[in-house]
Amino acid sequence: MRTTIRNGLSLSATLAMALAMVHCAPATSGQPGPGAPGPGGGPGPSTPATGPSLAATTAPPGPGPATTPPPATTAETLEERHVSKSPGVVGGVTILWPRIIPRDIVDENRGLAAALQQQMKLMVEKHLPGRAIDFRPEPERVCPKTGCTGVSVGLLLSRQGQGCLVLALVSRPGASPTRIVPWVGKVQLRADTVGFREWPESQITVADYIPCSSLLTTMDAQEAAIAAALKAAAQ
Repeated sequence: MRTTIRNGLSLSATLAMALAMVHCAPATSGQPGPGAPGPGGGPGPSTPATGPSLAATTAPPGPGPATTPPPATTAETLEERHVSKSPGVVGGVTILWPRIIPRDIVDENRGLAAALQQQMKLMVEKHLPGRAIDFRPEPERVCPKTGCTGVSVGLLLSRQGQGCLVLALVSRPGASPTRIVPWVGKVQLRADTVGFREWPESQITVADYIPCSSLLTTMDAQEAAIAAALKAAAQ
């Protein structure tokens, strides 16, 4: 049966559109590895806040201290921008923005990542029915330092040419280890879990990429494994 998303387009059409958008763009070769950016990305340079700040210019009439300006606002680091602004809700599911590696393929694969995140949302609705879903926007791809309040689900997307690799990343509530579940592509796992907010690619060796055009059929074949991981995390 063909599933649909809220805008009325079938998932097949959504993924096809996403793939069409990235098909003509050069996809940088590269396999995930320890050199890839961490779950929060590497710390980036801070930039000064651009908004206006208030400063005291004159003292009030009569005795009393001069007005003190508010503390300066510190711009977010690259790592902080990747952290979810919401911890989710108790008993719910937080669906994080996909992690895309290597970093230099992010721009041309943003549409594909969004389509994959939508597909994960459909799977959560199917296998964990009735749960509140907190759907996080780009670039929020990791839970806060204390963990998400409910189950958290992330994705790892890597491309090499027209080959795709997708992993599901499923965690119990709190600062819990992340279970790695292959979804598209073939990998060898040194361990099927990774520590909280640690790099999932540190535990995998890529055996084979799957043609991106075969995403849907490959996902269907792995649905049972994804469903089992979701239900286990929700117990």
